[in-house]
Amino acid sequence: MATISSTRNLFAGLPPPAECLAILVGVAELTLFGLGGLANTTEFAKGYGLPLPSASASKSPRSLEAGESEEVERTQSALVAAIAARNIQNGIVILAFACYWRDRRALGTVLLGSLVTTFADLVLVKWYGAQEAVFGHVIGVINTSCIGGALLYWSRDGKW
Repeated sequence: MATISSTRNLFAGLPPPAECLAILVGVAELTLFGLGGLANTTEFAKGYGLPLPSASASKSPRSLEAGESEEVERTQSALVAAIAARNIQNGIVILAFACYWRDRRALGTVLLGSLVTTFADLVLVKWYGAQEAVFGHVIGVINTSCIGGALLYWSRDGKW
């Protein structure tokens, strides 16, 4: 049976919950929303409510009759890949401040700064994308603002 002191020692090496959540956000930005988006732009675009034609659909004669050109499809895929690349950059910055510099205030500032793009994504998806995709972006806005705010609330001198 574990005692309270042994449980405290077990978790003594971990950063406080806000930093752990920030690390999870950084990992998700880097892997799920970054590398995953580059690996499969068609599926990633669905999260933004942007229907990109699959490779097999773009080769059908019907899509050519509808006036879809390969240039438009390549441009759409490139823009979605640019969003994924932006997420990779955000993930690297978050992980650098969380794991390397371990500066709580700077990490909070980075997360609240990423709130700008997260909120912009929400607004753009609401206006131009599918309404089913809005909920995921609302969760992102809430997570980013809560975690960033919690990190800024505690002082820089607090125990890591």
